[in-house]
Parts: sequence; C-alpha cells; structure tokens
Amino acid sequence: MTGGALPAGAGPVYDVLARGEGGGGSDLVAHLVADAAIKGVIVLVALIVLALGMVLLWKRVGRAEPPRRDDR
Repeated sequence: MTGGALPAGAGPVYDVLARGEGGGGSDLVAHLVADAAIKGVIVLVALIVLALGMVLLWKRVGRAEPPRRDDR
C-alpha cells in the first residue's frame, strides 16, 4: 500500500479485495458470507434456547400461586 490513509476497517480482507488477484476476492467474499450465515444461525439458536429457558422459569417461578391459608 502507498503512504495514504487507510480506509476504515482496512486490513487483510481489504488488501485481498483491493488487489483482485486471480479471483481470490470472490472466494474470500463467499467465505465471509458463509461465515456470517453460520454465526447468524448460532445466534438464532442461542436466542431460541434463551427464550425457552425464560418461559420455563416464568412458569416455574414467576406465576406462583398465592399463599394458601390453612384453617386447620
């Protein structure tokens, strides 16, 4: 790279895409898209597990019956 200021987020990915050598940029973009999709699925599954856990806790603890009065 020349002595100019780097764009925001510049790094190895920027270098490969800027060069455009031998179609390597398109392979890198495909890899990055697949990586983002996998991470998105992981986050989605984690949110579903969190929601299920919250529902179970809500049913178990949050909606307890009012205390009973024993008149024995």
